[in-house]
Amino acid sequence: MLPKQNKRNMQSSPKPNTDYVRLNEEALRPGDIILVTQSSTISASIRLMTWSDISHAMVYVEDRSVIDATFAGVQASNAQRVWFEAGRPVHVLRLKRSPTADQLQAIILDLRAKIGTRYSVPQVLAILVPAEISAGRRQFCSRLVAQAFASAGIKLVAKPDSCTPGRLKRSALLEPVPNATVSVSEEEMDFFETIPDLPEIMRNTTNAFLAGVRAIAPEVEDIQDVADLAARHPEHDAAICAAIERSGYLKVWRIEQEKNPWQYDLRLMNGEPQGGIADYCWDVLRNETQEPNRYIRNRGIYDSCARQFPRRYFRIMADLHQHLATLHATRVDVAQRWLEAAGDLPAFEPDPLVPHTPEWFSALAHWSPTQAGITRHVVESAGSLEVCSICGDDPADDYRLPVDQRPPAGVDTLRLCDDCLQIRETGGEVFEPL
Repeated sequence: MLPKQNKRNMQSSPKPNTDYVRLNEEALRPGDIILVTQSSTISASIRLMTWSDISHAMVYVEDRSVIDATFAGVQASNAQRVWFEAGRPVHVLRLKRSPTADQLQAIILDLRAKIGTRYSVPQVLAILVPAEISAGRRQFCSRLVAQAFASAGIKLVAKPDSCTPGRLKRSALLEPVPNATVSVSEEEMDFFETIPDLPEIMRNTTNAFLAGVRAIAPEVEDIQDVADLAARHPEHDAAICAAIERSGYLKVWRIEQEKNPWQYDLRLMNGEPQGGIADYCWDVLRNETQEPNRYIRNRGIYDSCARQFPRRYFRIMADLHQHLATLHATRVDVAQRWLEAAGDLPAFEPDPLVPHTPEWFSALAHWSPTQAGITRHVVESAGSLEVCSICGDDPADDYRLPVDQRPPAGVDTLRLCDDCLQIRETGGEVFEPL
């Protein structure tokens, strides 16, 4: 399935190209495991030594995205650009017992946390002989997959650290997914040659950033390691900031926004050819869950780090993820409003989060863990949920930022006493009663 927003740019009856197949995203679900083979010498060795027809593994993590470990390291790729030679085996497997939402989230978070980790050829060669190998920090494809599922309490194989692609294929917990591939059309191949590959650009900038940090700390494998390094070694803060700025990591979001500005502006979306817009909007909403997206979670983590460790790097990353969360929320809002105007979706305005409810604390804890902790301490010290979120005074009333000042992401309600309300409004925030 091509990106829905791009279908209008292609012919309605594309001519098949029998040389390649791709994943059929209509049949796939997040958490599906894709097992394939390649034409390289090491692929042939793995197939021969493991008595299997496949040599590589990856996981489908969300709409149009897979994660795997290759010679370039652990990476995310656009599933629509991952093509396989026709005639070579492609197996897509799914858990017989569907994972819970928490398990699926744990699997995907584990995979994403390892993006940028380097590939280990010696470890791959070690699994081809009947010997124990250490887990290590570096990755190879089937270990990455098996470890991710094990992190969610799902043991696909007896020894995840030394898992081979063949062992994944033989796992008793998995079953095949039918109709998992379709032919790649010539129009698709031509089309994708004309647009930037954002996952590839992100991969290159991530690797460039990590390479810059490894110049001062060779043990660094992934982005989490960079955070640990910044926290423990304030003397490296300037060098880390220079590496991320030099890599282009902070500006990749501009490419998507400049390529498809209509995704962020309802007026521009209304001016686009209608073919495919509805499908695109439904795809955006379909991928939304009740859980905060990764941009919100990451923003909260980096914001807390910045408060605990006064490093410029943490503030840069908190600001980046706040901007990414805002862009994401804008895309969702524009898609919803387009469907509402088209009559495909009833007008819907979510109820505001009432301050000091469990839902409010949960949302605030993801967006700003420090502020959530402070407010919890305030209300617990006062012995009442009815007090001011800031100072703990009573009486206090519930307020919300007006529509034109509400952040697209984050919490926009507070319980405030008269003094704190006046202080906030003096500082430029204007609240209205909830």
